[in-house]
Amino acid sequence: MSKKYSLGNSIFYLKSIFKYDWIRIPGIILTALMVAFDTWFIKVYAIKVILDALMNDFDFRRMMIMVAIVIGCKTIKLAYDSAWAYYVKRSDPIIISGFQHVAFKKANEVDINCYDDTDYYNQYIYSLEESSTRPIHFLDSLFQLCQTIFSITFSGIFILTSDPLILLFVAIPILGDSFVRTRMIKARMERTHAIIPEKRKMDYVLRTSYLRDNALDIRITNIHVVLKDLFLEGVENIIELYKKFSNRFTKLYLVSDAFTHINNTLILLYLIYKIVVTQTLSAGDFIAIKEAVALMSSNLGKIMERIQAFQEHNIYIERFRAFCNYRNKVTDGNSGIPQGNLSPYLLQLTNVSFSYNNQSDVLNNINIAIKAGQKIAIVGKNGAGKSTLIKLMMRLYDATKGSIEFKGTDIKTFNRQEYLSQFDTVFQDHNSYACSLIENILFESNPTAEEIDKMMDILDNIDFSLFVKDKSKIELELTKEFSEEGIILSGGQNQKVALARALYRDHSVLILDEPSSALDSISEYKWMQWMDKAAMNRTVIVISHRLSSVRDSDCIYYMEAGRILEAGPHNELMNLQGHYFQMFKVQADAY
Repeated sequence: MSKKYSLGNSIFYLKSIFKYDWIRIPGIILTALMVAFDTWFIKVYAIKVILDALMNDFDFRRMMIMVAIVIGCKTIKLAYDSAWAYYVKRSDPIIISGFQHVAFKKANEVDINCYDDTDYYNQYIYSLEESSTRPIHFLDSLFQLCQTIFSITFSGIFILTSDPLILLFVAIPILGDSFVRTRMIKARMERTHAIIPEKRKMDYVLRTSYLRDNALDIRITNIHVVLKDLFLEGVENIIELYKKFSNRFTKLYLVSDAFTHINNTLILLYLIYKIVVTQTLSAGDFIAIKEAVALMSSNLGKIMERIQAFQEHNIYIERFRAFCNYRNKVTDGNSGIPQGNLSPYLLQLTNVSFSYNNQSDVLNNINIAIKAGQKIAIVGKNGAGKSTLIKLMMRLYDATKGSIEFKGTDIKTFNRQEYLSQFDTVFQDHNSYACSLIENILFESNPTAEEIDKMMDILDNIDFSLFVKDKSKIELELTKEFSEEGIILSGGQNQKVALARALYRDHSVLILDEPSSALDSISEYKWMQWMDKAAMNRTVIVISHRLSSVRDSDCIYYMEAGRILEAGPHNELMNLQGHYFQMFKVQADAY
């Protein structure tokens, strides 16, 4: 990473923090200035004045004035520190939530295929995990850097006005020390880059081990052995990396300490010469210059460490910026959904092909025409491309070739959110959230009585007796995440929640991806009856392995290896005695 780009990363982060709290950065600079001045004033200037007053003519009045000034400065600083500490406690959550909001918002906006991109997904996880601590660590580093610069400035000005020659004694050893510290920074950066992949292994195991979804597998299989080995591999590799770099660091530390001791010895000898031989220094000057040199030397040594801290921050910031600067490939259109239909078809796919990252086609030359109010089924073996096809219809992905039209208009011209609002979906992998049944279905916190009644009618029709018989349970949380009184639903019950959610919204197109996979045969039969009634005026697109649930569809598309091999009503496909016939026969024989 170039210095220019590193500086750009820091400026980007500072601008972001300033946007969330414009007082924080000026406040840090002022606080660093006060801390550096307080240390220099008491250790250098005040001590010089007091010692000179005592040793020369015992100027008691001057000494008391300086003591009073010191007490006054300390009192002001203590009051400021208390006020600033109180402000920081209020500011930290604001800044952290600002960065977390950016991460969450970006995650909701990016193309869905980003979640299939390992590198981008890792950047998202890393950005989100670090967003709760990184901004505060960055601000701490900024404070330390400012304090170091101010301390060097105050001490340097004092030494320059007292005896400019001493600056040479300070600067020459520091140049050698800087060379050593530069080598140390380089070694630390190499170590950090080498450790990151190993930490990712450990973080993955820790994250996997506490997720509820994995609890059953961990207990009934030997996956915990594999995870433990992966974790221990990460630990052992990190230990080896620390061993590998420890000898290099030890040598560098010895050289650095040698420079420091040489530096201190030379300066002490020079000051003794000035006070004893030439008698041009007072006792106050001796102590003050010695303290100023010590302050300047220690802070000059820390400069490289402070800069290194920002280089380490830049590793994170660079990833965070890459995450934030991602530009969607599926771009938003400006047009709204037309009221009328410019085509005899509601949804039409013409010669559509699709591939992930320009690799081999997942879908090839797909042609589908769906009229409003039709029930369409898409069937086929696993991996045929059925779910990918649905995502293309909803414009979660853009087709690589061909066109998709809704009401006779290319879907790329529509506002994406407005277009998505035309669809209700029930996917095979759906989520129930840690909130009440009402909120899981209506996505509202304060529904009206009419809305609740509508929801209860839907639950009754899909035979959700758990909530129909005891209406008070609709207020209970659907997990035990935050409440012991929460309800843990079975797979079939969870699927009914997803069905109720889609039926409640009542948009023009209903997409069902394996809608009855977790239902028993009786519940499936009842659900199909309700679905025929509820979807009477809607366009329905069904993906299903249970061919008995799609036989009454207006058109059934049989897919295999990303292609549509057969299309037509059930009876027509059965008479054809092709792929669909064979699949249906196998299932019928099994029953």
